Amino acid sequence: NSMTDEQWLEYKEILNNQTEDSGKAFQTAVNGSLLSGVSILTSFTYNDLNCYVDEGFGGSKSVGRLDYRSIYCGAGVIVEMNEARDSAYVITNCHVVYSDSSKETISNDVRLYLYGQDAEGVNYNLKYDYVKYRNSKAYYVSDGKEYWLLDYEVTDDDNYAMKAEVVCASTTYDIALLKVSNSSILKNSGAKAADFVKEDEVYAGTRAYAVGNPDGDGMSATVGVITKESEEIILNLSDVDEDAYESYRVIRTDAAINGGNSGGGFYNAKGELVGIINSKSTGDDIDNMGYALPASYVRRLWQLMKDTASSYFTKSNPYVKAAKFPAVYKVANSVSYMNPLGLAEISETIVISTAGGSFKTGDVLKHITIKNGETVIEDKDITRAYHIDDTLLSARNGYTVVFTVERGGAQTEVKYTASLERV
Repeated sequence: NSMTDEQWLEYKEILNNQTEDSGKAFQTAVNGSLLSGVSILTSFTYNDLNCYVDEGFGGSKSVGRLDYRSIYCGAGVIVEMNEARDSAYVITNCHVVYSDSSKETISNDVRLYLYGQDAEGVNYNLKYDYVKYRNSKAYYVSDGKEYWLLDYEVTDDDNYAMKAEVVCASTTYDIALLKVSNSSILKNSGAKAADFVKEDEVYAGTRAYAVGNPDGDGMSATVGVITKESEEIILNLSDVDEDAYESYRVIRTDAAINGGNSGGGFYNAKGELVGIINSKSTGDDIDNMGYALPASYVRRLWQLMKDTASSYFTKSNPYVKAAKFPAVYKVANSVSYMNPLGLAEISETIVISTAGGSFKTGDVLKHITIKNGETVIEDKDITRAYHIDDTLLSARNGYTVVFTVERGGAQTEVKYTASLERV
């Protein structure tokens, strides 16, 4: 396929991203990303067990439901810091701060620790004790066995823990936005905000690395490659609804991913954020299949959350509002080929299958432009289906959305005014 000069410059930059991956430059990139990462501890309160107390001589008495707390670990990425360097926005997975079987739904106790300040037993301690009832230990019975009921809490040095507010969280996207405010810990640190990769496409074979908090043992990096540039996986983030499955578009990698990596950054060799780690495949016959939510929508989504969530977000009912496409589309054709730089690309033909708004069945979607008045916010060719919903995350209430479509052998424009809805 022939390329325009503009396309060539774009692909040359992409190629540079693939090849600047050796020696000191790569090591510097990894270390810089560690300074953009945070380890996260979240606390939740549960009240869902029929508890008993030991009355001595082998007897016991039911005491009903008692509160107990659990602590979970994860990771996050600093994506913006203020000029004074004492406040920051951090992104992580929704499932790091969300538990719909807890009393809070969204954790009210979110603690962030910077690289080098996140060692258990040094910078914080996990303390646990038995739940007490009238000076007696409580336990619950499951499958005929007795289990002592433990209650956890975090004890830490105020020199290290940064308390964070959950600004917004979405199970639909598995992304949460956190905010740290007026923190002397942050101000006196070498922390920095990560830079997102600018391209919406990534390519198999790109050298990449994950930064996270595996097993709660503190920030570390694991190296691999992108093994698949885009696919869909099915996850259920709910503790209580076994049918609450969602489809997530992800990048696949063979970099080692473990519990605690959730919400951590996934970077290319230049240290640019290409995704947010959210899951891995497990099983005796499965190796090295980890997944990251692509930067192509995360970099737009967190800004959307920042700009709009204060008007609707509640911790008891977490969701995000975004601009929806007014019709139904499908992939009518998909072609793979080697581009002039030797990278495998996929080009999809996207067609309206169910008319809606001013779109007609059979319209082929070619281009999207989003404007705020006369200011162009997005201007993008549509060559993959995910370009549509990802790009629409840049729209706000009242923005003008313009699609160029091919209809009856000619190109025409379909315009409408964006309106944010719950997704």
